[in-house]
Amino acid sequence: MSARHQVLVAGSANIDIMLQVPRTPHQGESLVVAGQRTGLGGKGSNRAIALGRLGLDVQFCCKLGQDSSGDLVFSALQAEGIGTRLVKRDEHVGTGTAYIMVEPTGKNTILSYLGANNAFTKADINEIVDQLSSFSFLSLELECSLALIEQLLYHGRKQGKVIIVDAGPVREIELGEFRDVDIFSPNETEAAQWTGFAVDTEEAAGEACRYLYEATGSKRVLLKRGEHGAMLYDGQDLRNFPAYREAGQVVDTTAAGDCFMGALTLGMARKMPLDQAIYYANVAAAIAVTRSGAATSLPTGAEADAMFAKAQQGGYVK
Repeated sequence: MSARHQVLVAGSANIDIMLQVPRTPHQGESLVVAGQRTGLGGKGSNRAIALGRLGLDVQFCCKLGQDSSGDLVFSALQAEGIGTRLVKRDEHVGTGTAYIMVEPTGKNTILSYLGANNAFTKADINEIVDQLSSFSFLSLELECSLALIEQLLYHGRKQGKVIIVDAGPVREIELGEFRDVDIFSPNETEAAQWTGFAVDTEEAAGEACRYLYEATGSKRVLLKRGEHGAMLYDGQDLRNFPAYREAGQVVDTTAAGDCFMGALTLGMARKMPLDQAIYYANVAAAIAVTRSGAATSLPTGAEADAMFAKAQQGGYVK
């Protein structure tokens, strides 16, 4: 794929520690977990791997510690064929870690230690900004240095890049920083935090989309609704995209949102109509939730394309 179609993914890369819990613990409660696994994760790493497996030319911008965890993440990225020329290392701050509590239903709660993800220097940022001309698409999130994200938003707009923002986790950044981005996409929990009201019904979801459209000044708000699918608002129409339910039993939802965002970006890069790209993203995420883990759950392009063709034949894609 030519450089002008290349995607820059900027975000977090972590070591994930996944705990199988019977339920989310109450305050002050101790729980015995049924199992523990360690693997590669982080919102940015998951999106980069998702995009690479789906078939796009990806460069990943992240920062790792100069430690054994960072070595493990870096090697895993290279093994996936992800471009690593913009991966930075820090001698003083360790690689990020996420602690993920997975319930029997597949639902999860995540605690993130940002570590080196939050340690970008001004020199790091300037070097990355200087290379933006190589990319057509920017895939961003907030689980890393906000100084980096703010600069990529500013220069990405100036250079006319397609900017897709996974709007989590919610942090101290003004919503106005996201003006004119092509897609601003929180999940329901994040939307509730951004808006200040519960997003627990379809009506509330629509209201959140309208609020965030006005508050961000983005071109579109795409709300990830988990088992309910997704909702899109472009300033005029509010559209629902139900979840795809024919991929198999839900096992673990840890990287579902990251997979969704990666597949959405792929669809847009392929110049699919946006509605079709969202259906494709729903299908890819439906595959991911049938598997355990973060990076280990992400489908290949062949798997996603085959399932999408099945979904089209079954009348899922409208």
